[in-house]
Amino acid sequence: TNRTPAAILQRRLPETVAALPSLKQSMTDQQAEQPPSGSGAPAARVAPEAPPPQVDQFDPESAGAAGKDGLDAPYAERLLEVAKAFFPMGFLAFGGPQAHIAMFLKAFVEEKKWLDDARFMELMSLGQAMPGPTSTQMACAMGISRAGWLGGLVSFVLFDWVGFAVCLAVGTIVYTFLEGESADPTAVNTYREVVVGMGPAAISQVFIAAYTLGNKACGTDKVKVGLAAVTCFVALVLPSSFIAAFVYLAMMICGGLITIVDSQRESRKGVYPLKPPEDHDMLRRMGLTPVVGYTLVFVAAALLVVTWSLALSTSVQWSSPYSANLFALFQTLYKMGITIYGGGQVVLPMLENEFVDRCGDSPNYVDDFAGTAVAQGGCEWVSAESFAFGLALAQSLPGPLFNFSAFLGAAFLGVPGGIVGFIGLFSPGILLIYAFMPFWEKARKKTWVRVMLVGMNASSIGLVFTACVKLYFKYVKTSGEAVIMLVAALAVKGYGVKAPIAIIVSAALGWCFFALDAGGPYCHVVTYGNYPLHRTELCVPPLK
Repeated sequence: TNRTPAAILQRRLPETVAALPSLKQSMTDQQAEQPPSGSGAPAARVAPEAPPPQVDQFDPESAGAAGKDGLDAPYAERLLEVAKAFFPMGFLAFGGPQAHIAMFLKAFVEEKKWLDDARFMELMSLGQAMPGPTSTQMACAMGISRAGWLGGLVSFVLFDWVGFAVCLAVGTIVYTFLEGESADPTAVNTYREVVVGMGPAAISQVFIAAYTLGNKACGTDKVKVGLAAVTCFVALVLPSSFIAAFVYLAMMICGGLITIVDSQRESRKGVYPLKPPEDHDMLRRMGLTPVVGYTLVFVAAALLVVTWSLALSTSVQWSSPYSANLFALFQTLYKMGITIYGGGQVVLPMLENEFVDRCGDSPNYVDDFAGTAVAQGGCEWVSAESFAFGLALAQSLPGPLFNFSAFLGAAFLGVPGGIVGFIGLFSPGILLIYAFMPFWEKARKKTWVRVMLVGMNASSIGLVFTACVKLYFKYVKTSGEAVIMLVAALAVKGYGVKAPIAIIVSAALGWCFFALDAGGPYCHVVTYGNYPLHRTELCVPPLK
């Protein structure tokens, strides 16, 4: 009790009162020593009053915890900060979109304080509800919030360039030696044996992503889980991938409308973000106006219509089959990039249909669109083995899974194809994040918008599980391949093994299983029968 404020004041008050006379006398003596103003002695200089500080148009305190010197720093310095922040991420961003978002949260909210928690979560929901790669769109948003539109471009390039460069280089090697006209048959056969285990290992990472994203977006909430399940079921029974993109969009909108209705129930009030966010006007600094936003939306939509019309037109005369294939490649990937929701895992089945199985029942590009650019490349732009290998490669590299487009384009048409493929799949999402950012400040204040995003995110998770099912039946055809998939998943999720290491080990394990015919027969592999233990008589029809 002797240390309470009242006790301390009671002890010190008499001492303070007793010292007041001596303090007053000391002040009187100091004034007497100063010369009078008319004595000719220099008067004491009085420091001029400091001018009032200039108030910047954007107050740092109202900028979402951007830091005391965040907005006062020169633009070039802030742009350099973006470059310094994202350059190492280009080498370290392993683990898929959720790992990337966790990295952004730690770097830009907890450490650098470029954004607050509320705005970060809003931008994450916006990215998941928009077409395109969520983590790349988040990277652009972080750059824009710090250094405007140019900062967004810098963050995009530095975040993606490592994975893009490796996929482009490896895809070009595959095109030169394995997929192109000069491919060596012996090298092709060896390659197909080596990648037997890579497909199942890559699929295991898609299952892990589905599990992680599902917990994040749905948890155990029955309404959200139901939305994801219904979307998955509908997507699985669709007869054609040609209409899948439109159905996916409709399902996501329905999911958003359902959560709006559900949020009106009294028992569900605590489930949805009903509290209006604090408005700090941070995004006013990004240098994008609503006019720019409308223009970018128009450009994105116009590119879809124009490229689709030209690619399916029989009256367009192409200078060469290569140029027709290059244009068809851009149109195909741009169409996916602007219509697919839910990230890279969702786009995988469509990529497989467009690159590996182009002569399916619906559509059959060669027969149904004969004489057009999309029919030039034949029934198979890349082999199933190259597709599985490229998927495993993209998942073992830093950066987004959408870098897979650079591999596929390069494996199909060389370096030009890799660059065109990368631009085709990425550009819609980048255009749209720039387009919607100017409108988000007003939209985020509306409760129904925030609630609708919750339902759209839950529905998009169903598309990720759809990708799991479709890819499993495509790349896991024997019990041995199922074992490889489970081993890779257990190593990464259960024991914390890095995905690149797990995929490399799975490739070695897959080749051993193939050579020993463990968990076989591997009748779907072209070289099955080249080893003594292979039981070709079990294949239907039997291999000779």
